[in-house]
Amino acid sequence: MASIASQQDKLFIRQALEIARVADGEGDMGVASLIVKDGKVIGQGRNRIYTSGNPLAHAETEAVASACQALGRDLASCTLYTTMEPCPMCAGALLLARVDRWVIGGRFKSVGRTDLGQYSVEAFATFVAAEIEITAGVFQGECEALRGRFFLRQANN
Repeated sequence: MASIASQQDKLFIRQALEIARVADGEGDMGVASLIVKDGKVIGQGRNRIYTSGNPLAHAETEAVASACQALGRDLASCTLYTTMEPCPMCAGALLLARVDRWVIGGRFKSVGRTDLGQYSVEAFATFVAAEIEITAGVFQGECEALRGRFFLRQANN
């Protein structure tokens, strides 16, 4: 289920971090995702929950929607690159779209997120009996710090 990050994984997480910086600069949570097939980005998204007022506007759901526009509903043989661990809603969307490899930067447990209980993408995959290849911790500190800037701004306002 878990694997070691490749150079390509690092390259795409770096690209996702650049998009996450845009979200951060717009005042939203600095999280972004890419969907890649055969080394080519076919979908991307960034967190817009706060700037759009839409609780469904997560980076992963935007990336899935964008990729589905390009390829149709079936994203088998695609890889998700995301700066933060997908929440249960996003994990469900990725599963329904059949994205079977997920490369993740930051983790909820590491940033102290407690509202999801014992949730992790690995627990989700086990719960739904899904065959998902997961590579986690790619530029983890940088991804978590960028996401955390949103909460620092909130605390200072």
